[in-house]
Amino acid sequence: MATKIYAATTDGGIRSYGPDDEVWNGVHDNDGTSHVFAVPTVADSIIYGPTVTFDGTNYNIYRTFFAFDVSGISSAPGSATFKFKTISYSNGDVIAVKATKPDTSSNIANADFNELAGWTAGFNNTNLTAYSAKISGAGTGTAVHTITLNSTALSDMASLSTLAICLMNYDHDYLDSAPGSSLGVNQRFGMYFADSTGTSNDPYIEYTVGFSHEISGVSGGNINSVSGVSAASISNRSGVE
Repeated sequence: MATKIYAATTDGGIRSYGPDDEVWNGVHDNDGTSHVFAVPTVADSIIYGPTVTFDGTNYNIYRTFFAFDVSGISSAPGSATFKFKTISYSNGDVIAVKATKPDTSSNIANADFNELAGWTAGFNNTNLTAYSAKISGAGTGTAVHTITLNSTALSDMASLSTLAICLMNYDHDYLDSAPGSSLGVNQRFGMYFADSTGTSNDPYIEYTVGFSHEISGVSGGNINSVSGVSAASISNRSGVE
């Protein structure tokens, strides 16, 4: 049986832009030549999700941050997906990475643009901790996007009290690949956040409970399958759930 955890209302986006926004490294690496602007969410707000725009001269980058209370999870889930709902725009590939902000009680702030686990000055994506493979955001209009969280994210769900996720544009932001000088780029998402009325539009993680016991001395968190059957597909062993 799957369990849902909704994102805390501390979620939102952070934009990096001018005054020297014609310099990719200035905007992307946030080295002090560019501004950052945090966009905390309000009721029923729809703001940009992971975004890179380029009009041939100026760059804009949005990174989107979410916090989930995982303090009640003691063993790694068998599987988990992160789901979010877009509206208006839905294009550009996306990846989920481990973030260090926000938490479940404090909103994101301007200084949090580079609050990515493993971030170092100059930016090197190989230092970041990916929580997913890239997903395609092709399409327009309202859509629910599903990101399968990897084993690193599953392990962190069991070991951390707060799981912080940053959604990044994959093709340019994550890969640190500046759009060509003559190429117009508009890869962006308009998406819902946790402040939306009710929960029907809220971002959430859905997970299935993993093993919390041992089999032959091996902890459940380290068991991927039993006799070739994936752990996520096993509801009981020898009649014991």
